[in-house]
Amino acid sequence: MPNYAELVGRYNQNATALERVWARTKVEMRWRDGKNRKRRESGDGRLIFERPLNTAWTVELLGDVKLWAGSDVNGFWMFDLLDERRAYYGRYGQPLVQPLPLPVQPEAVPFLLGLMPIDASRRPSAPEVEVFNGYFVIEPPALNLRLMLDPVTARPVRIDLTDTTGGSVLTCILTGEIAVTNEAELEVYLPETAELYPQGDESRLTVTFKSATSNEDKIKRKWFDFDGLAKALKPKEVIDLNQP
Repeated sequence: MPNYAELVGRYNQNATALERVWARTKVEMRWRDGKNRKRRESGDGRLIFERPLNTAWTVELLGDVKLWAGSDVNGFWMFDLLDERRAYYGRYGQPLVQPLPLPVQPEAVPFLLGLMPIDASRRPSAPEVEVFNGYFVIEPPALNLRLMLDPVTARPVRIDLTDTTGGSVLTCILTGEIAVTNEAELEVYLPETAELYPQGDESRLTVTFKSATSNEDKIKRKWFDFDGLAKALKPKEVIDLNQP
């Protein structure tokens, strides 16, 4: 069995190469909105990521954006453009009065897809590596993550977001793989399908990746600017998630 540093090193070979990602996706979502109504939508979309915390993911119907979620280093947001054209915004480091009405906050998505490198010099308490059903399981310190890694590729097949006791709060099941085109012509991969679901909640987010690239010319900074997005998408109302 590999030791922790060796296993993390193999995992990082793929994650480190994915400094940015632009991907075409198919998205299926189930959630409850701000009025506690059940919602279900599906459509094509995009998932865009740039370190450290710039994210954008969309659900589009017939070319029109119906949902846009994202984050930057200061906060996270969602534009619900389906009916009432409502936007939600939350800031890090401040208590949330109400949660974002999505299965997962956007800034957590890169961690749950295995896009963020792990610091191998920070070691967890023993046992550093466990085996479950033939997969290696690690819990990097201070990240509140539990990763189940393929024994051959060291790429994740399941990643759990955990609470302070180690219990799973949100699970992401990763299956298949697609190659990510890149200027360096490295062999790097995304999962073909990611299914995310909170524990004890009926919300679901299933993302199927159709194609992906890490070429920098595909990334536009305006996609990570809440104020600019609000001007372009024109929500009728902006809800501050940190305010009652």
